Order: sequence, then structure tokens, then C-alpha cells
Amino acid sequence: MKLSARNQLKGKVININKGAVNSIVSIDIGGGNIIVATISCFIPDVQPESSILKRDYLLNSNGLILSGQTSAALELLCGLMAVHPKGMPILQSHMNTYNGLYALYFNKAHIAAASLSPEILPQLIPGTPIAAIYLYEYSMGFYVRSGNPKNIHSFQDLTRADVIFANREKGSTRRIYLDTALKKEGISPLEISGYRHELVSDLSTAAAIINGKADTAIGEEYISRQSGTLDFLPLTTIPMFLVAEADRLENPGYSAIVDIVRSDDFKAGLHSQTGYDVSRTGEILYL
Repeated sequence: MKLSARNQLKGKVININKGAVNSIVSIDIGGGNIIVATISCFIPDVQPESSILKRDYLLNSNGLILSGQTSAALELLCGLMAVHPKGMPILQSHMNTYNGLYALYFNKAHIAAASLSPEILPQLIPGTPIAAIYLYEYSMGFYVRSGNPKNIHSFQDLTRADVIFANREKGSTRRIYLDTALKKEGISPLEISGYRHELVSDLSTAAAIINGKADTAIGEEYISRQSGTLDFLPLTTIPMFLVAEADRLENPGYSAIVDIVRSDDFKAGLHSQTGYDVSRTGEILYL
């Protein structure tokens, strides 16, 4: 009978009392000593999985599981979903773009909020026809202190000894964009001070700059405007989508989301609150 990697007890099985769920095993280890153990007869068929794959309990919800990080758009969507005649409860699972699409691919989420170019989305959910619903488009760029005292304008500036960068976590849209740009320009991450220090939101990277712990970061323009103390240097415009399996859009809950995103109330509320471009909001790409 094995007790640990180093210690063992030798004995002889003298009796097995089998039950439907558990069996009782008696082992004679000598010297008049008998060990009795209860052993489960059930061995679950569990395959090695990541922590995301083990979240089966999410799909037992009575509503829709929407993966996505906190945003004004998702808060507005959830609020309007609660009063929609065909609405369903939404449980938001706070994941970044890559992890959300990963969860969708393994059927651990119903919908994923993802901010990537549309041609990239099918590569992350291979073999599954998907629908990408435009939520909005927004500007992404460098955060710097007011007046840009470090004169930061390019990715090459991140390699300077006097510049500290506040990075985002792997799988986030900001990190994917940064790593793609660095590879394109032939810049090693090891040349960037602060690259290995990961933060998990635009609010946290903006705060790092405001508090003097960093000089720059990549994030969306809306957060820099909210701060009131940061300047924003645009780099690109990027879409935000709600991604789902294409054949589910007519199902209850999904159709309500499409109605809401296409509504004037959603578009007007989102634009007035954030300044996002809503000219394509509600369009659906089948990929």
C-alpha cells in the first residue's frame, strides 16, 4: 500500500467488500495489524484540460455567458438586455480577447467580446462558422503624460534607457498589437524596460503613468480622456466585435442581443458616453 513517494507498507489483501459506489478493502500488514480502507469504485473520465476548459459550470447557467473585460459597451448592453422583451440574464466572464475566443472555441462561453481584425478571428476558432457583430470602432495609441515630456512617438522610443513601459497581459488586444508591431520592426522585447511587468486593464496602465511608475503604455483613447491628465498619441483604429457561432444568432437571447446592438438607443448611448465610432455598429460579418 503506497503512502507517499518514499514510504510504503507491504501487506496482503485479505478481504474486499464490494459496493455500488465504494468498496472496503482489508489488508494484513503483519504483526496482527490490519488496515481497512474505503476506495471509490467510480473513476471519472477526465482529460487533461486548462483552467478555462474546466469551467463547465458556466454552461449550466439559465442565461448567456459573455466573455469580455469590463467596458462601457458591455455594461450598456447588459442593462438593455435586462429590459428587452426577449432578453435573458447575462453572466459576464472577465477574459481578454484571446482567452475569450479560446473559451468560445471550447464551448465554455456563448459569446466573446473580441477586438481584433476580422480576418484574424477565424484563425482562432478554426473549423467553426462564426458571426462577428460590430459593437464599435475606436482609436488605440500611446498614453503619455501631458505635454509628452519624454517625446515618445514610436515603438523604437520604447527601447530608450529613460523610458519605462507599462505593458498589458498576454492575450489582451493591446499586447497582441504591441508584440506584432515589435516583431515587424525587429525590436526585441528585452530592449524595453517594463515589458515583463504586466497590468490587466487600460485603467491600471494609465494609473501607472499618472503615479510616475511608467512613462507610456498602449490603450484606448476613451480611458486617456477620462483621466484628464494624459495625452493620447493615436496609432491605429480597431473594431470591437461580439463573436458567436453563426448558427446560434436566431436562438433566444442571441437575437435579443442583435436587436439591442442595432437599436438607436444603444448606438446613441454608447457614442455619447464614449465617443466611439458607431457608424458600423450592428453590422454582422459571417466568417
